Amino acid sequence: PPNVTADTGMDVLTHAIEAYVSTQSHDCSDALAERAIKLVCEYLPKAYADGDDIKAREKMHNASCLAGIAFDKVSLGINHSIAHAIGAKFHISHGRANSLLLVHVIDYNSQIKGYKTIEFSETAKKYAEISSFLKLNIFNEKIAVDSLKDAIIKLQKQLNMPLTLTECGIDAKEVESMKDEIAELALNDNCTKTNPVKPTKEDIIKILEKII
Repeated sequence: PPNVTADTGMDVLTHAIEAYVSTQSHDCSDALAERAIKLVCEYLPKAYADGDDIKAREKMHNASCLAGIAFDKVSLGINHSIAHAIGAKFHISHGRANSLLLVHVIDYNSQIKGYKTIEFSETAKKYAEISSFLKLNIFNEKIAVDSLKDAIIKLQKQLNMPLTLTECGIDAKEVESMKDEIAELALNDNCTKTNPVKPTKEDIIKILEKII
């Protein structure tokens, strides 16, 4: 079904992007993640639009496998850590939970503040590399990261993905009441160990608040 294609496809994209910026990433994992990202961006909208498009579905299966090999070697990050917690608490699909968080985690990990940043983090540079091989606007690292976030939002809209937990039918008050518990679960998740930025509990809560 289209919604399952969308949810699982966004999970593949999250696997690949998180593997690409993992603290354990290396040339081989980067190559696998890069190819997976390219395949998702080209073929996920096609697979979503037409479930009988066998080529698109084959390419998405390939992307899933490539991304899976990549993150099996280098692990993931807080996108998955938070998604594991909110998926367990609110019973929304794993891929959908990852999709809700993806742009906000990229924003957090990039550590770009305002328009006067002269030195960009290595993570921001890696996100900029993704924008580069996707042929997005890469005038500088800030614009490249913004271009990547914009491209992901455009893809989410193509797939009719919700952008908040409220849009998933989750009561905002319920989320507010569980913020601390979710943040603690995320901090203790194994995926957090390889996130490129070491988060605090407050950092996790701020990310969570952006998807309510």
